[in-house]
Amino acid sequence: MPVVKTGLRPAKPTVNSWVMSPVLPPLGQAPLVGSILARTGLVTERETCEMPYVHRTPTLLRHVLTACIAFTLLTATLAPVAARPGFETGHGVASSGIPSPEVTARGVFSYDLTTGITLYESNPDEQMQIGSTVKVATALVVMQHGNPADEVLIEESDTVDITVYSNMQLMAGDTLTVGTLLYGLLLPSGNDGALALARHVGSQICGCEDRDDALDAFVGAMNDYADELGLENTRFTNPSGIDSENTYSSARDIAIMFGELMQNERLARIVAEPAYSFFSVGPDSRNYQSPNTNQLLGQLGVIGGKTGTTGEAGACVVLAREVNGGANLVITAVLGSDVAYEDGAIVEGSDLRWNDARTIFGAMDEQFAWVTPGAEGTFPGLAEEMAVWQVQFDDPPTVPYPTTGTDATYQLVLGTGGENGDEGGSVRLFYDQQQVGNVPVFYSSALASTSARAGQ
Repeated sequence: MPVVKTGLRPAKPTVNSWVMSPVLPPLGQAPLVGSILARTGLVTERETCEMPYVHRTPTLLRHVLTACIAFTLLTATLAPVAARPGFETGHGVASSGIPSPEVTARGVFSYDLTTGITLYESNPDEQMQIGSTVKVATALVVMQHGNPADEVLIEESDTVDITVYSNMQLMAGDTLTVGTLLYGLLLPSGNDGALALARHVGSQICGCEDRDDALDAFVGAMNDYADELGLENTRFTNPSGIDSENTYSSARDIAIMFGELMQNERLARIVAEPAYSFFSVGPDSRNYQSPNTNQLLGQLGVIGGKTGTTGEAGACVVLAREVNGGANLVITAVLGSDVAYEDGAIVEGSDLRWNDARTIFGAMDEQFAWVTPGAEGTFPGLAEEMAVWQVQFDDPPTVPYPTTGTDATYQLVLGTGGENGDEGGSVRLFYDQQQVGNVPVFYSSALASTSARAGQ
């Protein structure tokens, strides 16, 4: 069981006094100052530690640490936030402590994919229709179970009414590869492309030839994929995103799925294209071409996205935006923005999802700077604490740091000790008492293991 030692930190690395606070902040809240959470592997029972203010010289540090076995039980309740690759965060991305700017969208979720830190959220977990942004999951399942080189003979059942549904204008008898169908799925948001892909890949999943069975197998794989990601507010009944009572997702969930898409090299390359033009294969080869429905592509740092618009869903979009000179990627989902229809078409000027996205990006640029934790003027005391405990960041990350009146604090969590280069714990980051993410730290010297074992 781990041991929590809260507030154990030197005022300065060269000062021979240590201060200990006996009380941890409530779960999910930050300490008033930086704090150390140290662990030991020798704890076998609970003890108590009531030391409101203890002075010790470094030679007595071992006794101070031993006295603090008290907080073992409390540490066990402080599970780390999930993180993106390279961090301790990810599909369980934390909530934000900073209010989202006011927009027309019913749901908003924006997070830094590079670090897993949430920037904004508004009704992030409300279940709602999401229109063709469902095709993000469709593309991911195709890549999980299909082969981009496979050729697909288009059937009449794959085609759709082009006066009603978004489409890539598939025609029965054409032959296209899975890879080219993905372009038609993601750029013009082709419902026909979704049906053809789901039928083809679904038949491989179930080992069946019946079209309905294949579609059911594919949708089942979509729901399995959502479960694998831990998405609690997502359910699919079709691969295209047409309105259905039992098809729904949330701003948080679709943002997480699009983060997965942007980590797939092929899919990220597709959504970055402004348009496509290719020929079907076979005896009746013909040209397919269409622009991307993402109106912000190439603007404001946007390098990819997926749209969705229906009467029930409203106007939806999920976008990938480069920030910090391209070093960080922010995923932003905007669901249920205002939009008006007339005779089945969007009324010109009524689609406000793009205004909502611009508003969020403008606030983001004003309220955040991307910095290395502990850099001058950020998370005061962190750099000194890390030096004392002989830990450091590996390839120092840059994290979104609030610049407009938000209290940014941290906790340093240490492990059981290790050698130079071993992962030793993490830095928990907080905005206005809300934990937003963790960044791992690594021992910079074998001596760090001695410090971590000081309670033996």
